[in-house]
Amino acid sequence: MNNIVAEKTFIASRLNVPYENLSQSYLRSEVLLGTQSVIDFILQANKKTGLVTERLLDLNDEFVITHFSVGLKRIASDTPTNLQHLTAPVLTYDNSTAFAGTNGSNVSAIYNSDLSFTVDRKEFIPQFPVRAFRRVPTTQQSANAGYTSSGVNTVDGFESGLFGFYPSEPTKIDGRQTLDLSINLNDSTIFHDEGNSYYAVFEARGYLIVNSKS
Repeated sequence: MNNIVAEKTFIASRLNVPYENLSQSYLRSEVLLGTQSVIDFILQANKKTGLVTERLLDLNDEFVITHFSVGLKRIASDTPTNLQHLTAPVLTYDNSTAFAGTNGSNVSAIYNSDLSFTVDRKEFIPQFPVRAFRRVPTTQQSANAGYTSSGVNTVDGFESGLFGFYPSEPTKIDGRQTLDLSINLNDSTIFHDEGNSYYAVFEARGYLIVNSKS
């Protein structure tokens, strides 16, 4: 049996959702890093103006999480454009080339912190180590090596489509719930460097439940 078919069959049975209403999809929320001890991700579209690269829950959306990840993004601008967001890669580790600035290197602290997720004031994930998402690829970006003849720097390799993702028990959330998703650093940390914008990126893979609400 196809893996997707098997997964959808299990979710339909476990969560009492019609099989035909499950459509492969994803959620993505980003936070611009400044100086903070907590990184709060917003998953619902009615609570923020989303970036061009974000995918947030609408009020009538229902979504089943099967995998989730925390990554990092760097843009060489204090005021990034939509194009810069669209072309910036999401990195799966504290890349010393991308985060070479004095404070940018502090993104390493994120991998020594924990993620918490509360749904309608019930703890779904009390404390999950962010280090579980850290993946250093076999082929790594370098500032001084790996240039092609055209002068383009090589980028990080990725082993699979779920590189950097961790599996989750199928969990249904919707756009009307109280969703609190945070990385807890436990100490005030400075990230911002002038001329650079650094982002923490949360992404969940799974299934949008279509035709769920009107």
